[in-house]
Amino acid sequence: MTTAPTPLRLTLARWREAFFTQKYRFDLGQSFLTVVNFTLLIITASDKLMVFFAVERLRSLLVVIVPLGFIGVWLFGTFMDRVVRAAQMAERQSVRRSEVWTMHNEQMDRLEVEVRALRGLLMEQKRARKRSGSK
Repeated sequence: MTTAPTPLRLTLARWREAFFTQKYRFDLGQSFLTVVNFTLLIITASDKLMVFFAVERLRSLLVVIVPLGFIGVWLFGTFMDRVVRAAQMAERQSVRRSEVWTMHNEQMDRLEVEVRALRGLLMEQKRARKRSGSK
């Protein structure tokens, strides 16, 4: 016995969808900004790295350090993707925390129980017909 959504609820739903679309885009941009920030951090710390590596000019070392940093980040991302299965784990957490998915799973569980009960009744009727037909 559900009622049709009011115009206010539809408007709020559209705004919510638009907000989360923009947030998703922002998150994608932020992940790229992390890479840029990492590069700038290495360049900013270059004077300390010169002392650490005992090199007078770090430009030649930056040519190696920045790509190694990117490769390290990529390897960690690959580890998170293939070994940890980060996307699936994030999805599981989202589903676990979602009221809508909880209600959906409860409804599906009830449907499965009812379908099993119906299957059992049908199998009983089938057996009863076979017994009555063979006698």
